[in-house]
Amino acid sequence: MRLSHFALALTIILLAITGYLAWEAQEEAKGARKELELVRRQQSARESVMPTKPITVASLPPELSAPPAASIPPLAGSALMPGTPTATPSPAPVAAPLTALQKQLLGMPAVAKVTEVQKDQGFAVISAGKDKQLTPGMKFDIRRGDGLVGRVIVGETIDAAESVVDIDSTVTLPGVSIEAGDEVILPVRK
Repeated sequence: MRLSHFALALTIILLAITGYLAWEAQEEAKGARKELELVRRQQSARESVMPTKPITVASLPPELSAPPAASIPPLAGSALMPGTPTATPSPAPVAAPLTALQKQLLGMPAVAKVTEVQKDQGFAVISAGKDKQLTPGMKFDIRRGDGLVGRVIVGETIDAAESVVDIDSTVTLPGVSIEAGDEVILPVRK
């Protein structure tokens, strides 16, 4: 008789523990849903403030060539020398030509955009999810202009049109951080 009482008590204790763990998991899921809803509200508020059309650069300026040195008189344009002609305005500084990597980066299509960044918690939200067949563990590079600013890894939270990604701190450049509006592209290097 005592052994059956002990087995019954043990069964009741195990049921109570299982029930508690199930309740705790439900509370954690509710908290995650509330946090995701907060992120969505913040994103919609941010989108209502930001312009709807992205700003695009039509093309790069043409390269300017420097005038030959012989065409510039030695003291041309000097206000200290009376009677000297005024100098023609100097051309704007010429941007350095793009490297092969920069050209490759500019040619890659954007998969999504970064919509929100939580730097202190090490994650960001991107505007792609199950609609782009994202799965946990996928890696993407983050592009700003013609340069890379970091890498992200898709986490477990993937909705239809947005996902939470972890910021890979081993790839982020010092002094550069991922920001909202940066573009998500396929990794340049594995």
